Amino acid sequence: MLQLASKADRASVNEIAAQVHAMHVDWRPDLYEMVDNLYSESRFQEAVSARQLYVARLEGNVVGYALLKIRSYDWPGVVRRIVMVVDEIAVHEACRGHGIGRAMMEDVHALARAFGCTDLQLGVYPQNEDAIRFYESCGFAIRSIDMQKKV
Repeated sequence: MLQLASKADRASVNEIAAQVHAMHVDWRPDLYEMVDNLYSESRFQEAVSARQLYVARLEGNVVGYALLKIRSYDWPGVVRRIVMVVDEIAVHEACRGHGIGRAMMEDVHALARAFGCTDLQLGVYPQNEDAIRFYESCGFAIRSIDMQKKV
């Protein structure tokens, strides 16, 4: 289902990203604010050029996207691993609940294997209970908790 994004996908990715971003603004207004364009032309092109931005299509239309990054951990005291980080993943709100997200996650898993990754990792806000249940159903488990304090 996932394929590398192309320049023509920018408007669709921005639309889907804005849907998810609105939830983040509601949950964490101390961190997020609404903007007109989450993927500027330069940010979009950078992600496409780095082969990090993928889209899911249904009948030719973009219905989801994923921003994937790879991190290597290879230093003393740390078990060597290559982690695919699912930095962003989203399905258009009109298409949720139809298996698209699951198909996307299966493709992410296959891509991680193809790139020689040993692990998949993602972050999710605790308020996003639907996403947490979904990720757990895909085999993810909580491994750490981030904590913050304003200075």
